[in-house]
Amino acid sequence: MMQEDIIDTNKNNVTTNNGVSYNVSDLLTKISSLIDTCDYQLALQFAKRAISMEKDNLQVLEILGMVEIELGMFDEAREHFSKAISINPDQGYSKYMYMGQLSESLEAISCFQKGVDLMILEYTSTATKIDEGSDKHQLGRKISSALCSMTEIYLTDCCFEEDAEQKCEEYLSKSLEIDPSNPEVYQLLASVRLSQQRNDDAKINLEKSLNLWINLDPGHPSIPSYELRISLVKLLIELSQYTQALNILEILQKEDDEILDLWYLYGWCYFLMGQDSQNEQDHLTYLDDARFQ
Repeated sequence: MMQEDIIDTNKNNVTTNNGVSYNVSDLLTKISSLIDTCDYQLALQFAKRAISMEKDNLQVLEILGMVEIELGMFDEAREHFSKAISINPDQGYSKYMYMGQLSESLEAISCFQKGVDLMILEYTSTATKIDEGSDKHQLGRKISSALCSMTEIYLTDCCFEEDAEQKCEEYLSKSLEIDPSNPEVYQLLASVRLSQQRNDDAKINLEKSLNLWINLDPGHPSIPSYELRISLVKLLIELSQYTQALNILEILQKEDDEILDLWYLYGWCYFLMGQDSQNEQDHLTYLDDARFQ
């Protein structure tokens, strides 16, 4: 079914010029396949068609909002996720996660918290073992990462709130309780400890974070995102852990060497190594390396 094939719609289906009818379920399948191939513009057209057929369909509202986020249509996405929340506020955590991403400060916290609450209800009601790769393990990782996002908000937008430090500790403690194998949690905990000038504790937590993924094969799902590892390098440099920082940068370079931050951090790391070096020859060598980057 191609976009130009659609010639008529009614409440329940789409009719194409070859006489074939498609219902909303068919359109959702098509939209999902287009999202898989990153064809968001065409996915948007099908999603709009589906919403015109069933304006209160929760699946359609959410998938339309997802596509709109990918296309930078943030106001439209907020509208559709807000509608999905108003229709069914007490089931389905995904819409709250997306609304959290689209919101700021305490409003974002409120959205994430509702989503986390719903995920925890599902998580605690699942009796299966938490084996790596299991649905329960994956849900636990989502909860843990959402709590990390909430911590980040209190470290940035809401850092002047009276209970900011308490909230950071609370969220990270809960995150570790649910998923102690999530390297993102230890990395964020290191950032919090650094902000508290507890540098030794920060180093310990960075070491824990690194040990969870550094020896995994490339492409392993437990390896943090490129962006998270860039943030990790910044923390390592701030703690004068230059050798580890360079090791991570080498890994990142092999994955994608066209990221500006990568080369900036290479240069900054070598510059600081040169500044800290007590050996004149090493000092000059590191500064040359910094200039080369």
